[in-house]
Amino acid sequence: MRQALPDQAARERIHADHQANLVCVAGAGTGKTHELVERMVAAVATGAAPIACMAAITFTRKAAGELRGRFFRRLNQAADENVGTARDRLCEAAEQIDQCFIGTIHAFCARLLRERPLAAGLSPGFVEIEEREELGLLRAGWDGFVQECSENGDERLAIFDELGQSLEQLFAFFMRRCQFSDLALKHAAVERPDLDPAVEEVVSLLREVEPHIPDPPSEELDRFMRLVAGACHQVRFGGELREGDKAHLLTQFRSRAATSVTLNRWADQAFARRVRDDLLGSLRLRIDPVLRQWRQHLHGLIGAFVDEAMRWHRNQRLAAGTLTFQDLLESCAELLRANAGVREYFQRRYRILFVDEFQDTDPLQAEILLYLTGDDSSERDWRSLKPRPGSLFVVGDEKQSIYRFRRADVEVFRMARQCVSASAGKTVELTTSFRAVPPLVSWLNEAFEPLFAGHERRFQSEFANLRAI
Repeated sequence: MRQALPDQAARERIHADHQANLVCVAGAGTGKTHELVERMVAAVATGAAPIACMAAITFTRKAAGELRGRFFRRLNQAADENVGTARDRLCEAAEQIDQCFIGTIHAFCARLLRERPLAAGLSPGFVEIEEREELGLLRAGWDGFVQECSENGDERLAIFDELGQSLEQLFAFFMRRCQFSDLALKHAAVERPDLDPAVEEVVSLLREVEPHIPDPPSEELDRFMRLVAGACHQVRFGGELREGDKAHLLTQFRSRAATSVTLNRWADQAFARRVRDDLLGSLRLRIDPVLRQWRQHLHGLIGAFVDEAMRWHRNQRLAAGTLTFQDLLESCAELLRANAGVREYFQRRYRILFVDEFQDTDPLQAEILLYLTGDDSSERDWRSLKPRPGSLFVVGDEKQSIYRFRRADVEVFRMARQCVSASAGKTVELTTSFRAVPPLVSWLNEAFEPLFAGHERRFQSEFANLRAI
């Protein structure tokens, strides 16, 4: 007889409880994808949903291909193991496996949008571009927007030049902004600070320090000496400083790295110690609030400009029927948010969603999933939705959440658990490792449990002991 696993009850619930939403918390090597496939097969065999009304969402195309293969093989195997109605359902599902969506969230959104392009405000023949193509599209979009601004005599271009903000610097911000275009920037009109008093203090320090700098400069100068020599040359021969030049000068003298003093490089070490311990510290205290206000002022100007560029670029893309991955997500979320009828149609179309690697899901993706499973098709706030019983099965592991830079973090995973709990669903945990031998698992448990306990839960997932067999 096959030995029962320590988490056997959790695995049996995954296979049998199709009336409840489940969150499966599964550590590495515990067979989570195997259990996801088992639940999909059991849903077919029990008639919980026909295969055409199921969708499995994975993180990568490679994972989707592997999942499709495993699902197909398991359907055929289960058909041989069953009789009667269950066998008929499994055989039919194996023949119709192409009717089951198995793919990435972006491919899933593209499928939904192709069924309702006009309702989403899209051309029916829209095409998706790959991530590697997007950089060229971003470059063309930015250049097109800047050219239009230049042709229209937009005064902001001259202002940015005066403030020392090159268009290439703004392009880097534009690229980052387009990655998270669904988020609103906080625009605040902050008055431009008067930089002259702070600059005068820097100039006063230069006058005091310059006589102590070797002339001509040698390779033995420390970082602060080099900074002073360069700043003196700029002030003396650079002509009238523009606002951007002043801000750059202040930024340099605020930097601890750029103002590093090496005492043994100075002839008068007592003076060098006074500069390091007193003069530079008091100067930074006076520079800090000025530069803070300067950055806030720049953020208001640049943020509004880049947001306008982002919208212009998006309108150009949509008009041309060219969508990025972010466009697919935003357009799909807006389609489901604004159209109760469309949302109800897709809820009937996809009755059960299976989501793998949920810890890699960002808030926009979670919003789409909850619109498709939510119990109220008129509710626009996705955070208020509860999944319909049996409509959602997610698998993930907080400890493997590594895509925070893409806004996928443990908070999204925890929110999903709360939503499932609010729908009378359950969280099940897989703790049996099939990947490591018992001595290694024991050592890992002993070594890492105290390390996890030493961090706030807000920033760190809870530790879960694994058990090997």
